[in-house]
This record gives sequence, C-alpha cells and structure tokens, in this order.
Amino acid sequence: MVKIFRRYQSTIYGNYRKAYLIDGLLTGVAMSVIMAVRDWLSDVPVGTPDNFISEIVMLLGIAWASYQYRKQLPDQKITLKELMLLGLGIGVVSSIIYGLWTYVNCAVINTDLVAFYQQQRIAVMDPAETSAEAKIAIESVMKYGAGDWGFIAGFRSAVMSILFAFLVSLALRTEKSPVKVREKKNK
Repeated sequence: MVKIFRRYQSTIYGNYRKAYLIDGLLTGVAMSVIMAVRDWLSDVPVGTPDNFISEIVMLLGIAWASYQYRKQLPDQKITLKELMLLGLGIGVVSSIIYGLWTYVNCAVINTDLVAFYQQQRIAVMDPAETSAEAKIAIESVMKYGAGDWGFIAGFRSAVMSILFAFLVSLALRTEKSPVKVREKKNK
C-alpha cells in the first residue's frame, strides 16, 4: 500500500505556551488600542469591527512575536509545528481580547456604534434586492447587539489568525522535522 501521509517526529525547543499568552495579550491590546484611537480621532468610526487594520496589526504581532521567540532559542532552531502552535495561540488570545474590547466599546463606551455597524452592514447588502430573504437578512442584522459585534470581531480575527500563523511559520522556520521511518510488520 502506498503511503499517503508522512509521519514527522518533532522537537519543541522552547516554552511556547508562556510566549503565546503574553504576546497574544500584547497583540490583542495593540489591536484594540489602534481601533480605539482610530474611532476617537475621526468623525466617522470604522465601518465594522472586523476590518483590515486589525488584521494587519495581528499579522505584525504574530510575526514580531515569532521572530523574538525564535531569537531566544538555542541555535535559533524552530520547526513549522512549533511556530504554528505559537502563531495560533497568539491569534486566539489576541482575538479574544479584541472581541471583548469590541463588546465593551459597543456596550459601554460608545453605544451608538451598534446602530452605525448595523447601518454599514445593511449598506453593503444589495439595496435593489426586495425578496423575502433580503428582508429577513436585514431584520436579522437589525437585531445584532454589542455581544454580536464582539463575537463577529473576535471570530473573524481568529479565523484570519490561522492563515497568518501558517504564513509566518513558513517564513520563519529554521529546521525541518525528520521523517519517521515505520518498520514493516512481518506476517
């Protein structure tokens, strides 16, 4: 039978759990602060909580943290697996922080954002569509609250962190894991 998957043995060289908690917290705070500053400095807030500015900040946070983590390891040896775990951890922690910030921002700090986000989401929908499905979609968007917008921001950031972690892992890995050789069983 032909082998479809290779089996790799991997060595973890550092303590990535501590790194992704600390760096994920810092990245999430950076995402939140940049969005808050942008909201407060302009007359018109960001159209939706899930936008490209927060994603760029997350990508830069994952890349910077992964590079710093790699620099502290002996001989700077790091595998794709370890970088993926680090990037995913940073992405999830920062997405949770960003989602919570969006919730607090919509629910407590600037309650007008909920209505603004609803209007922006409806404006993106096809305005010429008058079918029953379009009306139901508009009604469901009008029911979104602060918690819904916080979930949308956090979930989209978490999904994008998968892609970012993979790209950073490919770019920064320094060691390939050796392939495990399985012995054939004699029958």
